[in-house]
Amino acid sequence: MSRRPNRRNKQNLRQVLLSADANQLSVEGTPALTIDTEFKDIVSGKLIELTDENLVLAISGTSYQIHLVPDVPAAQFGAAIGKRIKGRIEANALRIHPAEGGGRFIEPVWGHPRIVAGTVLFADPDSGRILVDVAIPMWITAPPQQDFAVIQPGNLVNFYIESGARFLPLDEH
Repeated sequence: MSRRPNRRNKQNLRQVLLSADANQLSVEGTPALTIDTEFKDIVSGKLIELTDENLVLAISGTSYQIHLVPDVPAAQFGAAIGKRIKGRIEANALRIHPAEGGGRFIEPVWGHPRIVAGTVLFADPDSGRILVDVAIPMWITAPPQQDFAVIQPGNLVNFYIESGARFLPLDEH
């Protein structure tokens, strides 16, 4: 009987590390690959509810139903309730902390994101923004006093999010 790799080994095999150049990805032990960071920050989900003030996005393959603030009025959305939509999620962190473990998650599972943890995919200290994989890709704006020495691509981080995480739909015309 063959043994299945344990969860930690699977995570190590899948762990992606960004080199100093934001467009270069490398998996440990393999050469760097050029990627399009614009593509890696897109989230896709089913539109469950939509008003001008609130959007509920169900993420396929998970139990997440994330409540977000739409970046455009409801009338400008190209998708109907129950249909798939794509876009970007942006939020403001209160303070970003390095983490030793815990994986990727969003709390609560249903509602406005408050606590998130994940892997840093891209960090730009000059703009104060990072792209984090927290079960879905999410752009995070760090507070002005944030120490970016603890935010390195490939590292795990966790943080609280200010109220009002935004959803920016893609223009798919």
